[in-house]
Amino acid sequence: MNIKKTLPVTIGITAVALFAVACSSGESSTTGETPLPQQSAPVVTAPFNQTSIPVAAPAVPAKTGPVAAAQAVSSVASSASLSGAPTLQSTSGNSGIWVLGEGSVTLEPDLAMLNLGVETTGKTVAAARAEAATAMDAMVTSLKSNGIAAIDIQTQFFNISPQYQWTEVLENGIRTSKQVLTGYRVTNNAAIKIRDMENVGPIIDEVSEAGGDAARINGISFTVEDTSPLKVSLRADAVADAIAKANQFANLTGVDLGRLVFISETGGNAPQVRAFPEADFAMAVSSFAPSTSISGGELEITMSVQAVFEIQ
Repeated sequence: MNIKKTLPVTIGITAVALFAVACSSGESSTTGETPLPQQSAPVVTAPFNQTSIPVAAPAVPAKTGPVAAAQAVSSVASSASLSGAPTLQSTSGNSGIWVLGEGSVTLEPDLAMLNLGVETTGKTVAAARAEAATAMDAMVTSLKSNGIAAIDIQTQFFNISPQYQWTEVLENGIRTSKQVLTGYRVTNNAAIKIRDMENVGPIIDEVSEAGGDAARINGISFTVEDTSPLKVSLRADAVADAIAKANQFANLTGVDLGRLVFISETGGNAPQVRAFPEADFAMAVSSFAPSTSISGGELEITMSVQAVFEIQ
């Protein structure tokens, strides 16, 4: 009975002794060596920051038109002022009073511009050209006999062209259409200056008769040969008209008219030509009237200026 009680105690004491011996042995094995310090990676400590996630703003449609242009100009101007860069001021705006002044004068023309010519056809180029040359020479001779100087006769158009006709032909028993050369056409046109306004009609009659059936009268117009003496007075009238209009605008709008900042001659100062109706003219020539009646009528010569005034 006593043996059973002491056996577990003996086993326990033995186990404790063995554990103590093992620990002692381990300590004695490590005390003879100096352990090397273990190297560890440096630890970097960063300050705590809240993680910010970029959030895109909702897309705004791009603006176009004058508003966008104005905003762009304003933005550029603001940037330039902040950076110290010089800014440009536009002087091309439509500020001020803008007017158009006109000067005009009515007078009778002193020059008639006659466009005439010849037109012939022939089987050959030589035949058609010879007939046209004969007719034109006769017309030029008639013009010179009526006091028209050679310098006032100017050729404007000359042309030789083939003439064709479509005909039906029989080839290999098949009827077909074929283009066949029938001859040649010669056209010769000239511009004539007639200064004798009283004899324009008789001159046309004589030159048409000289050219015969080949003669062609293509039209007539009237003008003033030299408008230089009129330009000074027309320009003065146009400027006076512009000033009067500017003063009227200022009075109507309740502002004071400032100084003139811009003036320019804008209108053509050439005479406004009133042409003879071509249909009536051709009818008059073809009716073999004893004398063709030609009237130059009146012409209006105008000049315009554009002026800009400041508003005070």
